[in-house]
Amino acid sequence: MTRDTIRARVAQYLDRTDLDTTIKQWIEDTRLDLALKYSFRYLYVEATASTVVGTNKYALPSDYLGHAVLWAGSKKLMKLTPREFDELTPTDIDATFVPRALTVEPGSAISTTSISGPPDYYVERGMEVELYPTPDAVYTLKIKYYATPSSWTTAAAYDDQYDYITTFHSDAVIWGSALRGAIYLDDEQKKANFSAAYDAAIQEMIKREKDIEAEDQHPRFKTWQEYDLTTLKRMFKIY
Repeated sequence: MTRDTIRARVAQYLDRTDLDTTIKQWIEDTRLDLALKYSFRYLYVEATASTVVGTNKYALPSDYLGHAVLWAGSKKLMKLTPREFDELTPTDIDATFVPRALTVEPGSAISTTSISGPPDYYVERGMEVELYPTPDAVYTLKIKYYATPSSWTTAAAYDDQYDYITTFHSDAVIWGSALRGAIYLDDEQKKANFSAAYDAAIQEMIKREKDIEAEDQHPRFKTWQEYDLTTLKRMFKIY
């Protein structure tokens, strides 16, 4: 469905003809809400940037929705939790101890930002990623992630626009937009009805997307090495 078709349907459900511009914004908000509720494959994108020597923090793209995967050059970086990342501190071998007795130098000012080299790890902190070690050269930083749907303004030029979500999950967009309208109008009955319809449409959307993913997966056949000995004997009738 085009945005204008959805707008007209929402206006009909709300029984209002004076909210066209506002409904367009509700449609925009609903598209984003649905993209946050499911990782649509068509929204999986790639962006690149160049690292700066001595700089270990980089802003994520403004349309970032999550699930970042990073490469520095041709090397895929390992994602860590904030706690794991913060525990990446170096240790030194103390010559006065037996070999391999590792101690951290008391009062050491060494931190993850003071160690430089080709990056191996990264952590997400809000809308930034932090690399470790800190880049010692210029690397091409590649990030794959889920992005927000393309933005539509309320201008009439966008009335004929449509995308994957409004085409295949128009019911979810309609009910989500209508629910926002009911909240705006403080209509308790419509809020209850539209909320239930929106939840059902979301569940149907998720089911449909998962069914599509399942259909796209090709069957994988096991090799003989993956079977245990008992199963192999039974398959070849060796008793």
